[in-house]
Amino acid sequence: MAYSVIQPVAIAATNVDSYNRSCISASILENGWFVDLLTKSSTSGEAELWTATAPATANLKGCWMVYDPEVVMTADKYRGIDPDPRNYRIPAAQTFSAFKLVEGDLILMSADAFDGVIGVNTHANATDGTFIPTWGAAQSDDAISLKKIATEYFSIGTGAMDTQRFTAYLMEVMPMEYA
Repeated sequence: MAYSVIQPVAIAATNVDSYNRSCISASILENGWFVDLLTKSSTSGEAELWTATAPATANLKGCWMVYDPEVVMTADKYRGIDPDPRNYRIPAAQTFSAFKLVEGDLILMSADAFDGVIGVNTHANATDGTFIPTWGAAQSDDAISLKKIATEYFSIGTGAMDTQRFTAYLMEVMPMEYA
């Protein structure tokens, strides 16, 4: 199974420290997924970490996006041996990074980052109770929404005689009205 891969193309979080947070979650997560960061960890030794949870209806416009360097850990606990970023996901209770999504941000996301079938859908929206952006026909007025701008590809060097690329979508964070 391939896990999601993202590449921030142009995001406000690159230049604004307050749009970046260190987090921890009780769930296994993948890059490109939405999280709520409403409270700091109450666990001893984790006071600087934010607790990441699945987005809830009350805060679907305030989601953050998981983004951690894809350094794959093998079953034997070795890091960096596997060069394929599609084999990376964030284990539960492991520290990771997230950034605040801002209108106009551009993010290249692998097809594995979404729930549902793209088909004719043009938007991926935050949905109550799930981390995974969900394909929809239109922008959600009640949640953060990403619009598909183009179909592109990620290339990886596998060393094999194959295509060495997989489908990705260039997504733009859409404008939101805050209540």
